[in-house]
Amino acid sequence: MKRLLVALSASLLLMGVSCKNKAETKAVVEQPAVALNTYQVTAQNSKVEWTGYKFTEKKGVSGIFKTINVLNAPKSETVIGAFNGVDFTIPASSIYSKNEARDSKLKTLFFGMMDNTELLSGSFITEGGNIFLNLKMNNTQKRIPLEHTVVGRNVRLQGSLNILEFGASKAFNSIHKACELLHTGKDNVSKTWEEVAIDALVVLQ
Repeated sequence: MKRLLVALSASLLLMGVSCKNKAETKAVVEQPAVALNTYQVTAQNSKVEWTGYKFTEKKGVSGIFKTINVLNAPKSETVIGAFNGVDFTIPASSIYSKNEARDSKLKTLFFGMMDNTELLSGSFITEGGNIFLNLKMNNTQKRIPLEHTVVGRNVRLQGSLNILEFGASKAFNSIHKACELLHTGKDNVSKTWEEVAIDALVVLQ
């Protein structure tokens, strides 16, 4: 009887070890495979901020575009490479500066005075470690060099453009005239700057 109890105990112990090993093996098999370390531009959580300037002393007036559409975004094994070949559009009507009157003027008296600019469109290209923006506005495309800062999967892009280089003197004069009094500084000079700064935060998948 004693031998029988010992044999049963040994059998139960072996069964327990066997079941445990099977459970551990099953857990390992069900773990997802490790994804490749790739990067891809996405519109989600990304934002584009612009800053125009008024007064002789160049005071900034900033806003954003509420809508960004990424049309093509190849995957890359590098952060910089993820921008190469990316196409995008931005509805001009999505401009937002927390000032309804200003936004209305920008939509109708600035973008509304341009040709085929319901959508701002463009693409990114890279050369070595540099990122460039090809921006199309008023049926004119210009290449804009961008400075970039990388923190994890967040990339900050900064650059500037000259409105007149896009052949948009009609739009520029229109918005300057509409804002002539508002752009008059302490020196009694009405000044609207042709320069617009771009500051974008792009989140990579």
